[in-house]
Amino acid sequence: MDKLVMGYWDCPYCDSKGIRGDMAACPNCGRPRGAVKFYLKDHAEAQEHKADRPPDVEYVDEEKAKYVNRNPDWYCSFCETLNSDNAQTCASCGASRADSEANYFQIHEKKKQREAAQAQPAQTPPKKSRLPVILIAAVLVIAGLFFFLNSSTTRGSQVSGISWERVIEVEQNTLFHESGWTVPAGGEITGQHREIHHYEQVFDHYQPVEVQRSRRVIDHYETYYTYEDLGNGMFQQVEQQKPVYTTEYYTETEQQPVYRSEPRYQTMYEYDIWRWVSLRQARAAGEDHNAYWPDPGLEENQREGGRAEAYRVQLKDKDGNVSRYRLAEADWRQLNPGDTVYVTVKRSGADPCISDEKGNPLYPLTAE
Repeated sequence: MDKLVMGYWDCPYCDSKGIRGDMAACPNCGRPRGAVKFYLKDHAEAQEHKADRPPDVEYVDEEKAKYVNRNPDWYCSFCETLNSDNAQTCASCGASRADSEANYFQIHEKKKQREAAQAQPAQTPPKKSRLPVILIAAVLVIAGLFFFLNSSTTRGSQVSGISWERVIEVEQNTLFHESGWTVPAGGEITGQHREIHHYEQVFDHYQPVEVQRSRRVIDHYETYYTYEDLGNGMFQQVEQQKPVYTTEYYTETEQQPVYRSEPRYQTMYEYDIWRWVSLRQARAAGEDHNAYWPDPGLEENQREGGRAEAYRVQLKDKDGNVSRYRLAEADWRQLNPGDTVYVTVKRSGADPCISDEKGNPLYPLTAE
């Protein structure tokens, strides 16, 4: 049988500490113990102690322990006194045990429930929603941003120059000698041969390989003690055996597959193919309105590959700052050196435009 250990209690009336658990009344004030909590001086509730480091406890003599009732005390509902399980009437007021409903553990369980209920935070009324305020703020921010992005400045400038540029790409049809696993459209095969396309891993055999592994195994057992409150001033020492593990390494042989690389062949084709490639550019430019396309000077096996054009205006503001812009040909032809125009620029950074004096757009511009 597990050993009995003497418990202690504190008097709730005169605050005397460390009273032995086998004493039913306080030696200082004489009041019978009420709904007290028994404890061990060198032990916390649910704490475990190694056998080689036991707590400083007082063991009950084994002969005396044979006659100790191991049931919890019962609680008198009239005078709140704890009485031995052997007693049928309260030692303090004489009330019958039959008129009381709770024992030591039940009393403390109810106490825990009351304390948990009191610890619950008081419910607070729900806060008013801030959604309308947030929506109004969002609308104001969006409106302010819209105003900022769409605001602009208009300044007078003078056309200080115009220019144009036209370019024609010239391509030449060139014969290429190429090879590949497939022949593109328009290619003419001139030869072919078998060649390694790729390697494939193919199973060959198994070979034994030693592999190191590990596992957790029990090394030994350690003895631990816990102390169970019997609810009558005594505690019962409970012995437990806990395994202690160690890592064990071992080697075993396993069969691992071995693969070999086998070549896979396909037909490689040689072929001739004509391709259009960029050869040169024909370019024309000027600083007047007489824009024209240059003569590409096409020869045999040549063609036009594409055309590009750009029309530019140079503007100088009243401070002497010069800006260059690109614009559509039709708009560009409306401008002449010496003309006074207005340029409107938005704060958002969008492309500016030539406008009237009030900022109404006339010709869109692209800054360079």
